[in-house]
This record gives sequence, structure tokens and C-alpha cells, in this order.
Amino acid sequence: MTSRFPPIHLGAPGEEISKKDLHAVTQRFKYFNQGRLQRMREFLQPRQYEFLHLLPLLFHQNHPLLPGFVSLETPAGIPDYLPGKQTVDTAKQFSKGFTYKRKALRNYPIQSIFLMGSVGSMAFSKDSDIDIWLCHQPNLSITELEELRQKARLIEKWAESLKLEVHFFLVNSEQFKKGENTPISSESSGETQHYLLLEEFYRTSIYIAGRVPVWWLVPPHQEKMYASYVAHLLENRFISETDVLDFGGLQDMPLAEFVSATLWHIYKSLNSPHKALLKLFLMESYAAEFPDPHWLCVSMKQAIYSGDFNVDTLDPYLQIYNKVDGYLRQAGSTQRLNLARECFHIKIMGSSAAALDTKARYLHDAFMEMIARRWHWPEDLLENLGNGKFWDIKKANSEHSVIRDQLQQCLRIILKITGNPIDHPDQNGDLKLLSRKLRAFLDLRPGKVEILTTRAMVYNKPEVWAIAEVPLTDTETVWCLFDGRLPSQPIRPEQAIKQCETMLELLCWAVMNGLYRRDINLHFHAKTQKIPDTDLSRLLTELFAFLTAHLAHKETGLDVYKTPNRLLSSLLLINLGELLAIDGNQQQFMMSERSDPLSYGESRYCFVQGMHKLSVSSWGEVTLRQYTGLEGIFACLTEVFNETAKPLTAESLRVICYTRGRGRSIALRVETIFQRLLAGFAGHPQQDANRYILPAAAGFCCFKLQNNVLGFYFLENHNQLIHELSSPRNQFSPVIFDEFVLEQTYIPFLYQHNRADQVQIFYHPTSKHVAVYIIDEKGALFVRQHSNANPQHILVHYRAFIKTLQLQAKLPEGIGIECYEIQKNSTGVVSCHPTQVKQGSTVLDLRVRIVVDRLKGQAVYCNERKFDLTDAASYQSLKNYIFGFRKNHEDYPFHITEIDAPDEILGIEPFDRPQSLHYLNYKQKIEEKLNI
Repeated sequence: MTSRFPPIHLGAPGEEISKKDLHAVTQRFKYFNQGRLQRMREFLQPRQYEFLHLLPLLFHQNHPLLPGFVSLETPAGIPDYLPGKQTVDTAKQFSKGFTYKRKALRNYPIQSIFLMGSVGSMAFSKDSDIDIWLCHQPNLSITELEELRQKARLIEKWAESLKLEVHFFLVNSEQFKKGENTPISSESSGETQHYLLLEEFYRTSIYIAGRVPVWWLVPPHQEKMYASYVAHLLENRFISETDVLDFGGLQDMPLAEFVSATLWHIYKSLNSPHKALLKLFLMESYAAEFPDPHWLCVSMKQAIYSGDFNVDTLDPYLQIYNKVDGYLRQAGSTQRLNLARECFHIKIMGSSAAALDTKARYLHDAFMEMIARRWHWPEDLLENLGNGKFWDIKKANSEHSVIRDQLQQCLRIILKITGNPIDHPDQNGDLKLLSRKLRAFLDLRPGKVEILTTRAMVYNKPEVWAIAEVPLTDTETVWCLFDGRLPSQPIRPEQAIKQCETMLELLCWAVMNGLYRRDINLHFHAKTQKIPDTDLSRLLTELFAFLTAHLAHKETGLDVYKTPNRLLSSLLLINLGELLAIDGNQQQFMMSERSDPLSYGESRYCFVQGMHKLSVSSWGEVTLRQYTGLEGIFACLTEVFNETAKPLTAESLRVICYTRGRGRSIALRVETIFQRLLAGFAGHPQQDANRYILPAAAGFCCFKLQNNVLGFYFLENHNQLIHELSSPRNQFSPVIFDEFVLEQTYIPFLYQHNRADQVQIFYHPTSKHVAVYIIDEKGALFVRQHSNANPQHILVHYRAFIKTLQLQAKLPEGIGIECYEIQKNSTGVVSCHPTQVKQGSTVLDLRVRIVVDRLKGQAVYCNERKFDLTDAASYQSLKNYIFGFRKNHEDYPFHITEIDAPDEILGIEPFDRPQSLHYLNYKQKIEEKLNI
């Protein structure tokens, strides 16, 4: 029903302005707002009326029995508010004795209440949320604001019980006017679009109670002079400052805001594409009119001032469509116009058959028919759009492609109009986060699984799928997903719903975009991969569980984009669709005591041939990566370790393998390796120097941190492994041995006792020799066997040698010396026992010191006698002298007790510090050369 009132004209400053006319404008706007509120009620259930009736009263008085009560001190009181009989009756349902007593307050902490968004428009439905601006005095304390927020949260919970989704936003109008703390609603990001949010507020808000926007009182012809006109009204006392709220005008909007607003609506389109596209087209039309955009809110104000208006013609979404239709027609953009019509239809009619009840559907149908007539839509368009809500995945996929193209085109057009680059260094915080979000969602790259913007529109999900590997050339194939059974031969890729490079990407795409159902009937056709139906079913179940557990079900906020993109969790799929080479042979591997799947049996066979890593990131990206062979296994594990958000846990990785007869053992082995990487490297910073060594086919692999990044390198054989352990270190470097490494030796057991700043001397006597294992203060290994030797004699000399290095300050202070005897009992259990070293006469009778000079060469001092080692005769002379100290010239090893040599002779690299290992190696070299 159209309301007709006489036009109101408010003069410019210096012209006639009537207080009566100002009052009439206010009453006319209130009347219009009541019409919108009544329109909203038409789509609510009777019980939900309670919320609208009580809303202002709840913030006008603190009553213990009414919803939202926090305390009697919570800020309350709305100017010029007087509850009606219906409101009081509703309050009595909560408190039978409730009576309203009007009290004069010194101040009113709550200045105004407004509803925002689609409320009051035909786009509102029972599923729509309601944004509420709770405008408060600027001088409220932090405590008062927190109580007010708490009260709002409690009222939101009460609204939930009425099946209403309500969001309160506390608004300080003075800060808002300055562009500070602009509220972020479900429709708008205040930081990125202050003026456009203000325009939307003026156009869509429903006044509930309190002060009125002073914008109402600025006539349309004075819009560009907003600030001076308001000042004129106040200074000349046409209005009182206590009766109005000033949110500001639209005259100073910067062109750059169109860019940020476009990014915001593209962001919103990722989950609600049709609604956002309509607003994107609106942004375009505004930007094209800059610097004098024809604001819809001003058109609405003009209609109210002229006196010829109704709720339907000033419906906020109809206003948007009218402007967009005109803009796209003028641009000659037929395809985009058709998309705008579809977007408008979906917004008004809902995206599902259940979105509207019978009464609402009748009103919406009539409304859409009126639009179709007014804009001369093709006769069959409404019917075709009506059938569109029963989308299948093929329709959703093709529509997604159109929408994605349009989103990119909208952004290009806005950037062209504004000349504003998207990566400008002056981007504000929200804009940077929006840019990251859009790149994460819209950028297509190899290995990234695409999420459809239209996935929520799919209501007809296929009961039967077919997946086929379709040849493109003699060497290339593509994986295709079909709705229903396989089409007749030859299969053409263009018949498919979706094409991907790998089968796994195709399955992930289907699951992520809502096609998975437990009872799915799946047909599989491939030449290069063999997967039994049972494994395929299990795989789908695993993918569904993993993706639903780690992908956000609701739209995530922007906070996650404040930090770098990191993996949240990964799923490893080993040997998917692959047969092991040994399984293709009739000769199977025999059972072996060496059961490591990475180095199995005597031939050290690796059962892992290929691996796929499926990961979900903190920015919501789903990626796939493929690896091959042993290097691929370890590269994959280090990537998961390095790229996953901290703190890492065992739940950061799940491993699946369906290899026949070995799948579980392979998966457990890889999971165990990852857990040991966590235990060895993901804890205390002191673990930076740790090394973890495990078998890798016929060789070994060593994991190590370098600059806080985990890496690995291969050791091809046993000799390289011993060389790794026996190499000098820059710092104490503990070694973690896998159970399948050097398991036939004592070395892994000895390293369990390894401690920093301790030289540990282990010995194991046998009938033929004494085996010595020394792990020095930095964890480096020294191994030597002494034939025909006395264990105590050996121990005494090694301890004396290390002690001498300490006394000569060639080793750092504080290094301890520990001696242990290695024992092995009859059952093969190895143990270590501390041993006390008894000082022997040999140490006192003969001191052998070797001195090396860069110019003079080597010399050996036996006690105080010097021997220059220049030729074979000098060596023989030294031997004869040493034999003279032995009873009956016995033949047993002798030991150098001191070394004085330059660093380069000892093998110490520039800038490295000497350690016990350097001296032990040089000592062994000279002793073996003397061969005594």
C-alpha cells in the first residue's frame, strides 16, 4: 500500500526552515520504519514477536526476572521511550507482578536501538540473522561497557531459544563518525568500508527506540552540505543535540573504499555467492558514478520527503536490483544482467524449498512477479529460476565457474575505475587479511583442491558415482567423475562433472563439496591403478572423516589470516593403488627377523613405493602432494614437521596404507618415525643438535635440525654411518638410534648413557682384545680395539690422556671423565657398570709426548729424551728406547700421553673448537704408525 503525504521542503541555511516540517519529517520516517517492522513480523512466528516487543524495554530497565539481567547497575535507560500495553503484557509473562513506572533519569546511557540488514525487506526469512546496533553514550566506563556486552550476550541466548539468530553491536556514534571502531556486522567490515556501511545503515536500518539519526533531517538537496547543514540546525536551535544522533554524512567517501568493499564482498561470496554478487554489482555502479555516486539511501530519503512511498518500492534489495539492472543494461552486459537476476531471485526466494513457509512464499512469489513485469523479464525466466533451487553438482560446478569469473571481473573493473592496486603498502589491517583470504580461496594452483562457492546449493546428490581414468594421449590420462554409471565408450572427458590429474584429488573434491554419502554406489575404471572396492569405500570414509574434522563448517573470521599460513593436519596415504614389485613376483619374500618395512630382510627392501600427502591449512586450503621412494618418505615427514602449526602433536599426522598383507605394519612404522621426530626435535630448544638415525633400504638416513628447520641426509652404508658418528661436532649432539640401526653392536646402547660435557670411556674385554668405545664431551664416537692388552692398563692410559688435555687447558673446564665396563650376560642382555681406575706405574715411569712444529716437523719426547721423527731409523730408535722400559721386552701396546700440535695437524677446521675426538684420532694415527 502506497502512502501519500504532501511534499516537505526544508530550505538551505538562510532560507525558511520550519520546526513543524522537521517534526513531520521525523514522524514520517518513524511511520516508514513501523511499516518495515510490520513487514518483518509477517515472517516471524507469534512467539518470536516477544523479542521485538521486549527489546527496548530490556535496555530501558534492569529487572531480575526479564531476559538478559546482569545487575541493577548495568547501564539502562533510553530517552523518550515509553513501553506500550503489548510490551508490558509480554513482560508479565516473565514476571506476573511486573509494572512499568516511568522515572525521570539524569542521563540515558542507551541512546538508540536499530535493527540492521535484511530485516524489513523481502529478503528476510525465518533463517535470516538479525544485527542490532546498540548505540550508547560515549562516556561509559570499561566496566559499564563490559556489563552491557554481557547483557547483550544473554539476550542473544534468549533469542536462540526463540529460534532467532541475533547479533548485538555496541556503537559509539562519536567514534563511528570519526571512522573509529566501526562495528563489523555479518554484512560489513567496518574498517574496510566505513562510508558504504553508513549508506547501508541509512537505507536498511529499522528504528526501534531512542534518538533519531540527524541524517533524516538533512534534505536530499543538501546532502553534499551535510556537516554545515547539521551545524546550522543545531546552532539555530531548530533541533536539540539530545534528540538526535550524528553518524556523519557520505560526502567525504574516498574512492579507495570501493576497492576494500569489493574485496569484502568477494570474501562474503565464498560462502554466499549470489547475495554478495548483487552487492558487488552495486559497488561497481557506485564506483562508476564517482565522484558523485547516486546513493540509494538518498533516493529513499527523496521518496519520503516527496510523500509518495511504500515499503515494497523502497525495499532495500529491490533498490539494489533496480540500480544494478539499470547499470548493467546501460553497459550492455547481458550475461551479467542474467546473473544479477538469478542472484536477486535466490536472495528473495531462498536457496531451498524449505526456506519459506506457505504464507511467506505467497508474498515472495507476488513480489517477484511484480519485479518481472516491471523490468520486462523473459516470460519463462521466473519458472526457470524457480527450478534452479533443485541444483545437482554439475549445475553447481558450472555455476561456480561463472561466479568465480564474475568475481574476478568485478575486482578488475573496480581496480580499473579507482586505479588502486590491491597490494598498496597503505592497506589497512582488514584489507590485508581480506586479500589473504581471497588468495587462499580463489587462487588455483597444482595440488590445491578447489572448494565450490556454490556447494551449499546442491540438493540433488548423486546416489551413484563413476570414476574413470580417461586417456588424453598415448602417455597422458585424466581422471573424471561422472554422475551415475560410466557413459558408453569411448568416454570423453567433457562428459564429466569434474576432471583432475589424480584419482585422490577427484575423491577429495567430491567429499569437500558435499557429495559424499555413506551409501554411495561407486564404479571404478582405471588401467594404471588397482584398488579393491572395499579399499575404495574405506578410503572415502577416511577422507570424509579427515576433511570434516579439520575444515571449518562455518564461515571463519579474519583473525586466522593474521598469522602465516600453516598446516593444521595431514593425512598420508601410502602405496595408494600401487602393487609392490615383490607382490608382482611369484617368489614372495620369506618371513624375516628384520621386519622394518623401510629396510626389510637381508636384501633391505623398502615397502613404501609412493605416498600422497593430503593437508588442511590454517587458511582453509586443502592441498595434495605426491612423493616417490625413500627420499619422498623423508621429504614428506620433514615438510609436515616444518610446515605444521605449533605445537606439533601425534594428531598432526595420520597414516593410511592398504598394501595387501603389510598395510598396517607400514602405516605404524611411518607413524612411529614421525612420533620419534616429535620426541627428538619438537620439544626443548636444547634438542636443536639432536640426530635421529634410522634405516633406509641398504643404507641409513639421519634427521637433524638446521636453523630450526628439520632436514635429512643419507648415509649409504655402514662405513658412512660410523664416519657420521665419529665426526667432530660444533656442539653437544646426542644421537637417537632407531631399533634397526647397529642393532648388532653396543653403540646404540652406549649412546643412551651419553651426556653433555662428559667424556665417557667404555671398554669390553674379550680373550683376544679389549674393545674401547669413547663418546666425547660433544657426543662424537671413538672406537678402537687393542690386542694383547690389559683392560686396566688401557683404561689407565685413556683416562690419563684426557686428564692431561684438561690440565693443559686444551679442553674446556668442567668436563668430567666417566669409565664403564660393558658386560653381556648369558641371555644376551647388555649392561654398563661404572669402574674405578687404579693409577699404574706405567703412567709414572714413561711419559710419551708428541710435539709437532709447522717448520721442524714431528718430535717425540719419552720422559725428557727427544726423538726427531724424520726417517725409519728414528722410528726404530724410539721403539728400542720404549722397549727398554718393559720387563723382558714384552710386546704390548704403548700409549702417547701428551700431544702438542697445531690445529690443522689435528684436523680442526678454522673457527672450530678442539674436542677430545681430535686428540684421540691423532693419538691413534701415530700409535698405529709406530706399530709397537
